[in-house]
Amino acid sequence: MQNIFHQLIFLLFAKVDELFYFVALIQWDYFTWTIDIFTNTTIYCQPQRGPGPADLAMVQIGNAAMGDETDNQWMYDFFGTHALISYDNLRKIRRYCDFSRAHESAVCHHSLLKTDAGVWNAIDVYNIYGPLCLDGNLTSRPRKTSLMNFDPCSDYYVYAYLNRPDVQEAMHANVTKLTYDWEPRGDFNWVDSASTILPLLKELMENGLRVWLFSGDTDGRVPFTSTQYAINKMKLPIKTEWYPWFHGGEVGHMVPSIQPVRASAISISHFLAGTPLP
Repeated sequence: MQNIFHQLIFLLFAKVDELFYFVALIQWDYFTWTIDIFTNTTIYCQPQRGPGPADLAMVQIGNAAMGDETDNQWMYDFFGTHALISYDNLRKIRRYCDFSRAHESAVCHHSLLKTDAGVWNAIDVYNIYGPLCLDGNLTSRPRKTSLMNFDPCSDYYVYAYLNRPDVQEAMHANVTKLTYDWEPRGDFNWVDSASTILPLLKELMENGLRVWLFSGDTDGRVPFTSTQYAINKMKLPIKTEWYPWFHGGEVGHMVPSIQPVRASAISISHFLAGTPLP
């Protein structure tokens, strides 16, 4: 089960007339939809025309899923370079798969199925070195966590909580009294999602907005390789050469549940202040 919080929740921080928009581990489908709401699809940031429906100042996207081609191609490359799939299977994917096309060859399809069966059912792909939520780990009440330890079963506790009748009544949810449990996403078939948001990101930057993309080193679903490849495709000028960054001697991912201290350092201490990472 994907993290419910990371699918559904984004935070807005208002400061005088400016709007700071944060997307934390959220799919780009939701990102394009939300940007449309705040900008009325007409203007992102053009001072000569004055403030629009929302004076959007900056955008920060974590776990930045930005396009089918970039995300899928480099996800499998990440699997291969982190000993999650065999080199032979990685070689076939690199040779026979073209993720920019709607339909893949039979060899590619078979290789992807083999990879997905071996990876997605064996590990937490969002934290490849993290613990799994097994039946033996579930408790009647959520376990107390700390900055150094998180509960891999937290999604299931949220799932159970949001299906409680009293919680749904308080949220004015399930007013039709469905006979089955609520599930994240459910079986909704989204058919109009964009294949990429790279043109939108470029347009935001061309209109003066600061855009910060970040990804974690242990995330296999939208790994840092995908983020780097997407940035390269935008052919942006390099202001500062690449360098590794650390906070408290460590790097972090899966904001905010796994590395809240690092997440705070990224979002609050440096992004809002407009300063580079340490």
